[in-house]
Amino acid sequence: MNYHYFQPRPAFSDDAADYVLHFINITRPDLAKYPQIGKLGDWMRYGENDYRIWSHISKTDLSAVISQTLQLTPEQFTIIDSDDYTGYSYF
Repeated sequence: MNYHYFQPRPAFSDDAADYVLHFINITRPDLAKYPQIGKLGDWMRYGENDYRIWSHISKTDLSAVISQTLQLTPEQFTIIDSDDYTGYSYF
């Protein structure tokens, strides 16, 4: 199944990075249970198993926070930076 998601960008900041947090072979966690993650930027549910975030945190730092807070290994999630995937169906 191919998804194309066009959704307006929240008013977080014009210079914020745009990421998709994709969970692999696990159910998307409820981030409302993790207020420290919610403070990292503007989050929205995205598709069936992803979140989209606009944030000023780096991809590396975001990955470390997600891994540590949710107790996930790098095999269980990936962070897609919109700058890395020109033409990718999410962006």
